[in-house]
Amino acid sequence: MAARIALAAGARRMVGARLGGIDLAGKELRGRTLRGADLSRADLTGARLVGCDLRGVDFSGARLGGARFVLCDLRGAQLEGVRLPGALFAGCVLDGAAMARASLAGSRLYGVSLAGASLEAADLSGASFVLAWLARARLAGARASGARFVLAALPGADLARAKLDRARFALTALRSAAVDRATGLRPGSFSLSLYPASLAPGGAKD
Repeated sequence: MAARIALAAGARRMVGARLGGIDLAGKELRGRTLRGADLSRADLTGARLVGCDLRGVDFSGARLGGARFVLCDLRGAQLEGVRLPGALFAGCVLDGAAMARASLAGSRLYGVSLAGASLEAADLSGASFVLAWLARARLAGARASGARFVLAALPGADLARAKLDRARFALTALRSAAVDRATGLRPGSFSLSLYPASLAPGGAKD
């Protein structure tokens, strides 16, 4: 209870705060340090977080539909299985974030770093990755139908068994990514991009 009161009162530094189940729907948080905080089951629907330190925050079971994260540090954040439809991440760092089985359908990720992030079996349908760095990101089994990758780089990323029908890659470097058994990828999916040799004419995946 004390942590919730402190947050409502505008406290800036709340490392490790226990805020599970808090209602922050539609609220705006600016410049807050919530590193390692517990925000499990929190309602952040439509919330706007700007310049916040959210490293290692536990978002398990939180509602994040339509949430806006701007210039936030989310390294190591726990977002496994969390629903984030229509969310926005702009200028954020999500290196090492745990996002396996998360739903990011229709989300926009602009100018973000997802190096080493876990996105296995995540729903990325219709998501947009613009100016995104996904080095060594793990997207095995992800559903990314209709996703867009523009000016993105995926060196060493794992896209094995990913579903990529109607996905589009523009000015994107995918050459060193693993695409074993990924479906829907073909040379026509790429525009001015570097893609694996296995997808060259005669070696496309169906």
